[in-house]
Amino acid sequence: MTSDWQRRSGLVTGTTGRVDRARGFLEGALVIALVESEPENPDAVGITIATDADDRVAVVDEARTGVIAGPTLTELAEALAATCGGEVIFDDLVFGEDEPSEHSSDPFDPEIDIDAAYVPDRAVVYTRATIGELGALVSAVDMPVLVAPHGEGHLVLVTDGPALSAVDWSDALKPALVVEQGAAYPAVAILDGDSAYVHTWDLDVWQVPSEPAAAAVAHDLADAALGLGGLTAQITALLPEADAGAVRAALGTPGSGPAELIAALGLPADLAGYLGHGADLPSLEGAKVLQPDGFGQAFARAVTDAQAQMTESVREHAEQVRERAELMRERAEAARVRAESAFDAAETFTEEVVVPIRQSWWTPAVAALEASGGLLALRRAGRGARLGTGTTPGERVVAVLGALLLADAVVNTIVFLAPRLKRDL
Repeated sequence: MTSDWQRRSGLVTGTTGRVDRARGFLEGALVIALVESEPENPDAVGITIATDADDRVAVVDEARTGVIAGPTLTELAEALAATCGGEVIFDDLVFGEDEPSEHSSDPFDPEIDIDAAYVPDRAVVYTRATIGELGALVSAVDMPVLVAPHGEGHLVLVTDGPALSAVDWSDALKPALVVEQGAAYPAVAILDGDSAYVHTWDLDVWQVPSEPAAAAVAHDLADAALGLGGLTAQITALLPEADAGAVRAALGTPGSGPAELIAALGLPADLAGYLGHGADLPSLEGAKVLQPDGFGQAFARAVTDAQAQMTESVREHAEQVRERAELMRERAEAARVRAESAFDAAETFTEEVVVPIRQSWWTPAVAALEASGGLLALRRAGRGARLGTGTTPGERVVAVLGALLLADAVVNTIVFLAPRLKRDL
């Protein structure tokens, strides 16, 4: 299933000839990949592959019957760098060393050719972010932009700004569709999560493996996870009103540029002329200019954000205090219920067991025994006094014991007689 594979993009840099070396290596390893190269910059080769949850690269099996997990991305990048003799970069993985250029590093050397046509200077962005959330993009671009409502979100037009792929995109702005163009080099990208799905009409693209049997096995995954099928699905998910067939055709037509895509997306037609440098900023309904924050605005925004964070922290603390108080109340209530249950059990035991025993004939019998024992104890304690030898400590203890026995005999007698006297009265 294509949902089990994640799209990963990398770059191979070095001297001329890296395209053929990279393609040959990936072909031989049966790695499912897209190999991209700019005609004007053959020293850089883009590699797009698919990896699974264990970071293993999707390859066609030796029998050409299915797609399996092959080497890890680290192993592939290291081998690719060794084969191409250049530098290979995949996310944070870097292998090999970029060979020094044969040209001088002197910035005033006339042999250095910088083609301004390949620097995008006009861009159209569609995002579902609110006007307030667009402030982050305006601040990142650091220049005025034109904003107009469209569908469930907003269109943002950037003129003479930086390449938007180099801008930090906050989560509130994603997913976002970006169409940008210089005098040449038109490109479209979907930014979602931590990845960017980029398509450039001016690139030469090869799908590998190209061997017919292996290509037939790899086709569905390559299209849905790496190629135009996946990009079309993401674009139409962001803009449901777009015609998926027309979007796919616009993306797949070499050299067509953004004009056909703008029409397929149902965006204002004037945007095509704006991106193609054939017209200035179009007149869009409800459009307004957003300015980047000055120092005062940036400071006020920072204070507002800090206040919001503080308010949230206070609210969370108050909620924690309330939860602790509720927990203590519940514990106190549980202790009260346990105490009442224990008291009720003791009362029941007294009424059903102790009282009936105390009111039976057993009680006077015990009282008689206690009275006899008490009198004997008192008599024994008074022996020293009668003989004139004085009272010893042991006799005093016996005297106290005898008094207690007589007192308890009186209590037992009262307990036994009280209910009967009450009935007689």
